[in-house]
Amino acid sequence: MPKHPFFSVVIPTYNRQEMVVDAVQSVLAQSFADYEVIVVDDGSKDDTERALSAYLDRIKYVRQTNAGVATARNRGVVESSGEYVCYLDSDDTWPPNKLEIYKEAIDAHDSMPFLFSDFRKHNMRSDERYEKSNSDMFPYIFELSEPTHSGAFRLSGEDKLELLLTGYPLYPSTFAVRRDVHDNFRWDPGILKSEDFNFVLRLSKNYDMLYIDKDLATVRVHDSNKSADFLLKDKTNLATMRLYRDLYAKGRTRSLCNYYISRRQFLDGRGYMAKGLVGKGMVLMATSLAYKENWGRLMLKVWSKLGGR
Repeated sequence: MPKHPFFSVVIPTYNRQEMVVDAVQSVLAQSFADYEVIVVDDGSKDDTERALSAYLDRIKYVRQTNAGVATARNRGVVESSGEYVCYLDSDDTWPPNKLEIYKEAIDAHDSMPFLFSDFRKHNMRSDERYEKSNSDMFPYIFELSEPTHSGAFRLSGEDKLELLLTGYPLYPSTFAVRRDVHDNFRWDPGILKSEDFNFVLRLSKNYDMLYIDKDLATVRVHDSNKSADFLLKDKTNLATMRLYRDLYAKGRTRSLCNYYISRRQFLDGRGYMAKGLVGKGMVLMATSLAYKENWGRLMLKVWSKLGGR
């Protein structure tokens, strides 16, 4: 009976014949060697298959009819056999020690069900790497997590929910998901934007998360992956938050969800107004005030503006 690898690396791709080669090469250069690579080509119209032809003896290449990135990731899970499934978007890359560090963290924390790490963005147009990493820009993750003996940080209870609802960016290229977790949770093909937020929010209901405070992925920013349809993305995020609240949240957790839903609506409304979408912005900002969970915080802000008088 063949031995299963420890990691399965799933790389979904669509029309990225040049960048997907960089992604594959970054995996094949890993210092930890017990892994398999599955590239799921989501119906590319370019020369992706030819570009990967030199690696077909070291990767598993699967082509499917175009169905979206969530379906491609799910296909990768089906095709994989590792104890943990790691994701790498085809326009991103890993440093050579990424899997080694994840394996050490898994061994040190009794096979945590879900792991993610810090990352840094790289602007492809200017060929410049961002000076600050993700957690440099969003340091509140350290206030919501508990440091562990290994130097990693554990998120549990309402803290992990608060991290997600505040909008902390998580990228699939940093995810490692234990096999049995994927037996219960798959990517939702019906989500067209922010499918990663939907996936992690649902997963967080049942599983704790481990954050590795190391820059273990490079997320490359280029013209074709900039989110132009911000309206759809924001609408999807709000719908996901409401669905989570309605299905799972009770008592204090429900109030927490309502607060962050109203907060997101207010911030989105302000953002829309800044982009000239005044009507849409005013509706969202007004709707945000309908949640009683926001009233106390709003009054405190008004009071502070008045100097506490």
